[in-house]
Amino acid sequence: MERPSHEEDLEDERPGRSLSDRPLTLLAIFQVVLLTAGWGGNAPALRFSLQHLPPYGSAAMRFLLGLAVVVVIARWQRVPLGIRRENWIPLTWLSILFAVQIALLNHGSMLTAASRQALLINSYPLYVPLFAHFLLRSDRLTWNKALGTSVAFGGILFVFGERFRGGSGTWIGDGLVVLSAVLLAARVVYTGVLVQGLHPYTLLFWQSVIALPAFVLMSLFTEPQNYRWDLPIAASILYQGIVVAGLCFVGWTAMLQKYPPSRLSVGFFLTPVFGALASYLVLGEPVTSGLAVGGLAILAGLAISNRPAMRKGNALRIAKESGAAPRNT
Repeated sequence: MERPSHEEDLEDERPGRSLSDRPLTLLAIFQVVLLTAGWGGNAPALRFSLQHLPPYGSAAMRFLLGLAVVVVIARWQRVPLGIRRENWIPLTWLSILFAVQIALLNHGSMLTAASRQALLINSYPLYVPLFAHFLLRSDRLTWNKALGTSVAFGGILFVFGERFRGGSGTWIGDGLVVLSAVLLAARVVYTGVLVQGLHPYTLLFWQSVIALPAFVLMSLFTEPQNYRWDLPIAASILYQGIVVAGLCFVGWTAMLQKYPPSRLSVGFFLTPVFGALASYLVLGEPVTSGLAVGGLAILAGLAISNRPAMRKGNALRIAKESGAAPRNT
């Protein structure tokens, strides 16, 4: 079987290519749900591994595994990973944003309750439409997006409301996690900008190559090098690295090349719902009564944000305006 090649596609890519404000199709919504399910499983895996491994050291390992996945997929699909000189500065800024966001999340998580951390970090889709409105010409803030995002965040409150009211935390810890969520939203939108001029695999490859040394240095200078290994710990790191940092990042970045961040991000309110289910299945943590209601509210918010995608006439009109079918990545 002949492997697909993307070399001709890359020749046509130019930085700053306009991204049409295309609503998600039903297939795209299904893909978002699959990605959030993969990311949701990261919560119990991360919680388990951090009981036995240092935070930054384990982060370096999982992103190294993710980098290996990107390289294998890129080689299989014959996607060149080289970049032009003008791409170095924006990729460096993206990698710094990535490293700082993870560092704030790690430090904030040590100073607040797990339930508060889960709610606050998963509030990041609230900020995505605001960043996208100012950074992406075609991704404007609309009433549908604002309403859909609000309904979905209401679902998050249903999922975590009881535990959030009962959780203990500090203003510093909560503030660091909120700042991490804001930077995560900025990183999502900035990735959506850069991926219009770079292949998703190329962007992920260089983001990891530039950011990895920062995680290694933070581990060496800020935490004890105490590593305990057994089969469950190794399995959790493999899941975080291969599935989340590898396959989920590849799928997410590829979708950012096709669809505007403000429409995609609403679906990622589902991540903590899948995280709660995975925590119940893997760690035996209790599932609250608000989980089902919250999940349905999040799906409703995703549908509202992408309401034109449910109408055939609007879908045909958007396809004609874009002038082409989505590119295969």
